[in-house]
Parts: sequence; C-alpha cells; structure tokens
Amino acid sequence: MQNRQLSGLYLNRFSIVLAFLALGFSLIYLLPIDLQANEIDILGIQFEFSFYNFIPILLALLAVVGAVWIFSTHPIWQNEKMNFLRMLPHLMLPFISTMILATVLKQSARSQVWWVVLLTGYIIVALLLRAEYVLIEDTGINSLGYSILVVSFSFGLFLLLTIALKNSNIRMVAQFLLLFLSSLFVSFRLLSLHQGSNDQILMALLASWVVTQLAVGLHYIFIPPIQYGLLLTGLLYSLSSWLSQYKEEKKWHQYPEPILMSIVTIVLIVISSIV
Repeated sequence: MQNRQLSGLYLNRFSIVLAFLALGFSLIYLLPIDLQANEIDILGIQFEFSFYNFIPILLALLAVVGAVWIFSTHPIWQNEKMNFLRMLPHLMLPFISTMILATVLKQSARSQVWWVVLLTGYIIVALLLRAEYVLIEDTGINSLGYSILVVSFSFGLFLLLTIALKNSNIRMVAQFLLLFLSSLFVSFRLLSLHQGSNDQILMALLASWVVTQLAVGLHYIFIPPIQYGLLLTGLLYSLSSWLSQYKEEKKWHQYPEPILMSIVTIVLIVISSIV
C-alpha cells in the first residue's frame, strides 16, 4: 500500500516537473532574441547579462529542484534517511542536459526544425530523469539498461552542445566554461557508474581539463562543427573510459573500450569530412 502511494506521488511530481520544463523551453521560442542586455566589466572582460541569456541556467536549476522533489519519493528512503550527497551524482545530468538543450534551442533558428529539436531533447531529459530515479538504488543487472541510456544520452547531448557552440557567436570564455562544466558532469557520471573507480571527481576534472584545452586549441583552427564535436566527444569518452579502468600493471592493449572508441571517432571524422 505504501509503495503504491509513493508510486502515485512519483508520477504526479514527475508530470508536474516535466510540464514546467516544457513551459520554460517554449519561452525560449516566444521571447524576442534582441532583448536589451546590460554589459558588465569583470577583470577587463565584457559580459552581457540579460534575462534571455539566463534562461538556460534558470531551467537547469528548475530541473535540479524538480529532480530532488521527484527523487525524494523513492522507496529507498523508507529504509534509510534521505541523503543529499547520495542523491548528488543523480542530479548532475538533469542539470547539464537541461542547460545543454536550452543553449542549443537558443542558438537554433526559429523554424519547424526548432520544435523537432525541442521534442527530441525534451524526451531525452525526461528519460534521463526516469533513469536517474531508478539508479538511486543500484539493482545490478536490472539497472544495466538505464546505465547504458544515461551514458549514451549524456554523451549525445555533449556532442550536440559542442556543435552548437562551434556554430554560435557566444564569447570564447563563456564557451569554454560551458564545455568544461558539461564535460566534467558527463565524465563524472560515466566514472560513477563504474563500480571500481576511485577518485572519480579528480579523474573527471582531469578528463574535462584535457578536453577543454583541446577545444581552446581547435578554436583558432578552421574545423567544421561536426568534426569539432566528434573529436571532443570521442576524446572525452575515451579518456573517461580509460581512467575508469586504469591500473598500473595493465598494458595499453588491455583497454579495448577506449581504443575502440578512439578508432570509431577517427573513422566518423573521416567519413563526415568526405560526405
């Protein structure tokens, strides 16, 4: 009976959060792009602040607050006290996926394709919320499908963000900050799903720092957005996968997953440059 009540409460809260997110994403389409922005000088760098520019952050914060509200209905809290630190890794992807989708929608032209991007991204955000809810309580093989979904969708959204940023006129400092934060969260989530990983935050910081440094170098080189996104995403996945399996006694050929991902990335870059 108690589980049935929690299930009903979960569905109600889940639908309410999704409804507010849908409304927030729709505002991006309805609001005029040329809203007046105020310029602020910080350490000699000019930053433009406007409500329109803050929408991705506001929606991401809404997603986090909504996720906490949803996750608090999980049956696991019947047997133990609700722990925010345990919940924290499950909040990162709802935050960054919502921010990525909102950023991409801001950069996309207002057309019918815009709504296709919204619908696709919105479904991904909803699935990530559901997957993270399930993964709060590790159930082994039963959670394998949700783990795969979380990893694949998070890296897919990161690829989408890198392509959108390469096509955008966002200031360089803001671009690299977005890339660093998104790669950090995505890498940390992959590392946290590998049970044997230690120092996950440090490893995620290392992977995101390397990827951001590569993005800085590529920023000054003419490279098409798709190849740019594939290169950064492939490197982030390969590094994160390698760090999650790293052991001093292992040889380089004993890491099949990062090696295979590196090869796939190179092949995709070559194919995309030919087509």
